[in-house]
Amino acid sequence: ILPRSPAAAGDSTATPVMCMIKSSMEMESKGKVHFIVIQEFTAGKQKISLGSIGFFLDAKQRRARIVDLKSKLDMPVKKSNIKVMSRREAGFLYGINSPQRRYEVVAREKLFTSICSLDAHDVIRLRCNGSIAVGIVVSILEVCCTSGHHELSKLLIDVELLEGESEALNNQNRKVKIDAGEILTISSCVCTYSPYQHPKLENKADRKECNAVLEDIAEAIPPVQECETGQKMMGLMKGIQGHYNSCYLDSTLFSLFSFSSVLDCILHSSEVYDKKVQQILRRDIVNPLRKYGFVRAENVMKLRKLLRCDTFITEEKDPEEFLSALLQEILSVEPLLKIRSNNKTQKCNSYQIIMEKDEAVNVPTVQYLLEKSFLSCDLKFDEIPSCLMLQMPRFGKKFKMFPFILPSMELDITDLLYKIPRECLICSGPAEYECSQCMKDPLLAPGSSKQYCHLCERQVHSHKDRQEHKAQRIESTRGLHSTSMSRQKLQLFAVLCIKISHYVSFVKYGPGRQSWVFFDSMARRLGDKKGSNVPAIQPCPQLGHYLSMSEEQFAALDFTRMDALSKRFFSDAYMCMYQYPDYSM
Repeated sequence: ILPRSPAAAGDSTATPVMCMIKSSMEMESKGKVHFIVIQEFTAGKQKISLGSIGFFLDAKQRRARIVDLKSKLDMPVKKSNIKVMSRREAGFLYGINSPQRRYEVVAREKLFTSICSLDAHDVIRLRCNGSIAVGIVVSILEVCCTSGHHELSKLLIDVELLEGESEALNNQNRKVKIDAGEILTISSCVCTYSPYQHPKLENKADRKECNAVLEDIAEAIPPVQECETGQKMMGLMKGIQGHYNSCYLDSTLFSLFSFSSVLDCILHSSEVYDKKVQQILRRDIVNPLRKYGFVRAENVMKLRKLLRCDTFITEEKDPEEFLSALLQEILSVEPLLKIRSNNKTQKCNSYQIIMEKDEAVNVPTVQYLLEKSFLSCDLKFDEIPSCLMLQMPRFGKKFKMFPFILPSMELDITDLLYKIPRECLICSGPAEYECSQCMKDPLLAPGSSKQYCHLCERQVHSHKDRQEHKAQRIESTRGLHSTSMSRQKLQLFAVLCIKISHYVSFVKYGPGRQSWVFFDSMARRLGDKKGSNVPAIQPCPQLGHYLSMSEEQFAALDFTRMDALSKRFFSDAYMCMYQYPDYSM
C-alpha cells in the first residue's frame, strides 16, 4: 500500500491515493459485513437510495451505516432491503459513483461474479469514450479514501487497450482506468482459479474448493469436445501464450493435444525415460489447456528449460526439432513411424516429403505428394501409423515448391503399406506392378497410386506415351487375399503453417465440415518489447467449404479472392497432421 501524503493526515479535503490492491484490504477494519441496498427505504428523514453501499455496526446486523452519506448516521436496516456481499464485491460497486449503475451491475449476476474474480491478463470488453473497446486487465487499483468517515475503499480496474483499439477511439493513451460499471463482458477463463497458484482465500471453504481444483488438474482430462469449444476455447487470451520465439512449440502442442487424444499415451505411459518432463507436459500444459482453455507462458517455459539444449529457451526452432527432442531424446517413447527402405525398417516421428517437382501439377493434394514421394524413394509403411506428421515439400522458411497445397481430408495409405494385398487399377485383380510415372497421366486418374496385374501392366505400357515407363514389381504378397483388408485411411486433424518466421496452426475440433479453428500464440501484444503476448483462437468455418471441393474445382479457384486465413492455410502449410480413426477426437 502506498503511504498517505503528508497533507492527508490533517486535511479533510485531501484527494484519494491510488494504490495496488491487496486481497486482505489492510486499510479497512476487519470483520465488517458490507451490503448493497436493493429496495429503497427511509431512515428518519433520510431516504436511502437503491444501490447505496453500507456496512453493519454490530455482530447481530441490526444497525448499519451508509458510506455514501456525508453524515455518520446509524440506522436500523431490514435484511429484506439489502443484499449482503463480500468486502471485494462492495469495493468494486463503491468504485461506481452512481448508485443506480451499481444496482444494474449487481442485477447481472453472472457478469458481476466474473468482475469480482478479475485478475491481471484477463480480457474484457468495455465502454470507453462512448464506444466499445477490447483490453487486457493490467491490475486492480484500490482508491484509499483519506477524508470523511469512509470505511470502504473503491476498487477500479487498470486496463491496457489492445493495439489498434486506442487509435480507433482517438485515445492517445492505451492505458485507461475504469470502474466495474464500464465492463460489458469478460473472458470465460476469469471465473476459474489459476491451477498453479493459490489465490489468497479468506475462509476454509474457499481453500477447500481451490484444493479440489488443484487435485483435478493432476487427473487425465479428455480433449475439448465440440459442444464446449465455443465457450471454453474461442477468443483472446485463449490457447497457449507465446513467449520468446515459442510459436513453433505452442502451435505443435496446441495441434496435438487440444482436440485430439492421438498422443495421450505419452502423457500417461509408465515407460517414459524422463518422468519430470512427462509430468510438466501433462499437468502444466495439456490439462490446463483442456480444462481452462488457456496455458500461461511460464508453464511452457518449464518444459523448454528441460529440452536438453539452451537454444530451445530463446531461439527460433522448427516443429520437427521440438518433436525429435521431446519424443526421442527425452521421453524415449516408441517412434510414431516405421518406414521400410531397402528391406530395412527406419523409425522416426515425422516424415519430410521429398520429390521432384512436377510442372504439370499446379495445386497438388497431400495424397498425391505422399504417394509420389514414397514411390520415388521406394518406401513403404511397415505398419499403420496412429499419428502421421508430414512436412510439406518446402526448403527453409521461404522457398515453397508449390504456391498452394490442398490438404487431403482423408489420406488413403493402403497402397503404401508393406506386404498388403493390392488391387489392379484396371481390372481389380491382384496387383503385381506399380508405376510412379503413371501418376501424372491425366488419363489414369492423376494423383492416385498406379498398380496393375501382369496383363494390364503390359497393356497400359504398350501405349506410345508410356512405353518408356519403368514399372516396379510389388513385393510378394502370396497367400494374402485382397479382401482380407479394407482401405486404410487416416484423418486430417491439424495443419501447421509458417509465414516468414512465425508458426500458427489450424485445428479441427469436431467431425463437422466447418469445425475448424485458427490459433496464434502471439496474436497481439501488450506493452513494449518487454510486454506479454496475447494468444487467440478464432473460428475458421470457411475452410470446410474449400476442403470439400474436388481437386479440379479447387485448382480453378481465383486465389486472389480468397480470405486471408484460408489463403494462409493453403499457401503456408508446413506440416499436416493425420490420425488413425481408432484414435478419434
